[in-house]
Amino acid sequence: MSTYELTSYFVHSSVAYSDGKVDCNPPRMEDKKILICSDCNKEFWRDDAFLERENLNISYNELPEAKDFIDLTYAFDNDYTSKLATYFSKLLERGFADTVKKEVYLRIKLWQLLNNDIRSDSDNFIKNLGKYVLGTLLKKTHSKRDSNNSNHLFKSNLKRLISIYKPENDEMNLMLAEMHRELGDFRQALLILKEIENIDNKVAYKKIRAAAKRKKIKVLKLN
Repeated sequence: MSTYELTSYFVHSSVAYSDGKVDCNPPRMEDKKILICSDCNKEFWRDDAFLERENLNISYNELPEAKDFIDLTYAFDNDYTSKLATYFSKLLERGFADTVKKEVYLRIKLWQLLNNDIRSDSDNFIKNLGKYVLGTLLKKTHSKRDSNNSNHLFKSNLKRLISIYKPENDEMNLMLAEMHRELGDFRQALLILKEIENIDNKVAYKKIRAAAKRKKIKVLKLN
């Protein structure tokens, strides 16, 4: 199988969030670290599937293209986010992430995915009005039970992520503080922030610290 990635492209604008997610306009292609076999539909890590050097003369045009998460059968369902979150959770449960580095990557992806439903700009009246109307028409697709399950998954995923995440610099410590803040452990978030001495993204630092002091857990828009 083959896959491709764009090495560079023009981004007109972007919005950054405190959980590390960045939304771009036009949309940025996701990094394809996890792919799906076009034949058996099993997931695999891209870095585990590179061709050996002696086979590099194979023409990529002769190979089928590996699938991505957008190729899943429910990719266009209204509850795609919820289904994909469950999908990621099951991958973790069966040990698909066989190293700490892979588990951290997948759990951060799951964290960001579970934040998507509350990532909207609260100051955008037109956008929120549209969401309200759509939600009314769809008669609240997500039930209260679904919401409770999502909240449980959100908390359990963040707790596990915190336990295996090992910061190597102040930028990573800021991300760890954000995990604690979104989990509601404001005291620990502030303690970590207090230890940070040198960080490039001062806007993110100030907003996360202010939110922790006000005991707010929602993901933050940074720009």
